Amino acid sequence: MDYTILWNKIVSQFNKNMNCKEEIVQASWELLFSTIFNYSEPDIDAQRSVKMGVMTKRADIVIKNDNEDLFVVELKRHTLHEGQEQLFSYLNQLKIDLGVLVCDKLYIYDYDFTVKDGAYKKLEIPFTLDNPNGSRFIELFSKENFDKQKIKEFIKDSNERKNAEDEIKKELSSKLIFDLLKNHFSERYPDIDTEKILSSFNISITPKSAIPTPAIPTTPNTFQNYSYSPTASFSTKDATQFMLNGTPTGGKGPTVYASVKAYVESHTGISFAELQAAFPDYLAKPGFGKMIRRVEDVPPNEWTGNRFKRQPILLSDGTRIVVTNQWKPDNMHTFIEGVKKLGIEIKAI
Repeated sequence: MDYTILWNKIVSQFNKNMNCKEEIVQASWELLFSTIFNYSEPDIDAQRSVKMGVMTKRADIVIKNDNEDLFVVELKRHTLHEGQEQLFSYLNQLKIDLGVLVCDKLYIYDYDFTVKDGAYKKLEIPFTLDNPNGSRFIELFSKENFDKQKIKEFIKDSNERKNAEDEIKKELSSKLIFDLLKNHFSERYPDIDTEKILSSFNISITPKSAIPTPAIPTTPNTFQNYSYSPTASFSTKDATQFMLNGTPTGGKGPTVYASVKAYVESHTGISFAELQAAFPDYLAKPGFGKMIRRVEDVPPNEWTGNRFKRQPILLSDGTRIVVTNQWKPDNMHTFIEGVKKLGIEIKAI
């Protein structure tokens, strides 16, 4: 069985349900557990009543095998990053030690309900195509393969591997490269002052993500014949409306969002790095100073602070990006002037 193909079907469904209400997400995942994970209808215990003190709440899905509860699934709208504490409350009450949270990503929990405040291990799996952890998730959580110990080992091993990768990244430095080169050449040329030679070079190591990507060629007149007059006056809480490509787009935030979305649609196959090069952070300054971000890179406080629009734009490789909501007259001027090089012209109505 090709679990990668099955995972990609889940990613496709996830993106389709991006802005859907939770009841749509609920129905979708009940169907997925039936068609992809092969659980029968009696195994999928939806909206189970769970007593919480004087209150009764409903767990979204409890997956069973005969009379044994296997794991709890908590479902949230896919634009949100929340639900962990609610999942833990169900795990505590039902005495179940495996949980799955579906929100902006998929999270698997190995939860110890026997200790106060519940110790846990967590593995996060972004909804990206061909994600090997996603494929492994389907394999391990399928009815025919379900093995609690193997799942716990999967969480543990994946976290250990990620921690090791993080440690390697931390150790990478210019000094490490310098010392390795010095040792290499000193062994080959013991009579040469290799340190002096190496010191005459600028040795550095830079993450690829920090290297600017060349500007992307643009198709002339993608946005036709609309200009913004720099003499237009905005108050701090102005209600200025804009037009983009002959279509009214509303105020500042919706217009910026529409500009980025239209650019993505007119540049099929554009990557996040290329898009970030086209819409760099300086376009959002002065002010918040963040233009676009991947959904998974936005910290919770910036969601609750409404700093990014809660309607991700999907790139062709499955990456979901969000656009800043923080627009005032000053940085709107910067944006309008800055995107002219992309062929984008915005007109204030």
